[in-house]
Amino acid sequence: MKLVYRKIGTDDFLECANSLVETFKEEPWNENWTEKMAFERIDEIMSARVSRGYVVCDGEKVVAMLLGRVMTYLEAKELFVDEFSVNPKYQGHGIGSKLLAFVRDELKKENIHCMVLNTEKGYPAVKFYEKNDFKQKESIIFMVDIF
Repeated sequence: MKLVYRKIGTDDFLECANSLVETFKEEPWNENWTEKMAFERIDEIMSARVSRGYVVCDGEKVVAMLLGRVMTYLEAKELFVDEFSVNPKYQGHGIGSKLLAFVRDELKKENIHCMVLNTEKGYPAVKFYEKNDFKQKESIIFMVDIF
């Protein structure tokens, strides 16, 4: 398995969509993404000049991705991560941690020194992010208005 870590291209969107579908149909998410819905989400995230995307490829297959937007917060810039996933068949091999390290290196080149994200409490992703130096911010409350 020779993995390549690189910036995303528009020609990767379909592979990313397939990877998203495969990842989030599994426990604990059990989400019913279609390829069309996933492609649309990826296309939307990547449609702005502030969008950033990174993929891990095994040959032509995208096996992991991190997509987000660079946002201004006071005098700094931060990457707000909208999607991060590793295909279940590739989990447990350090690919996600290596992708985060790659993204950090890429962001530092742009003088961006912060990544922020949301994840579900109690999911395995929390332990993964904590292992990779993310901290829970106790002062933040995630709120939603569903109508």
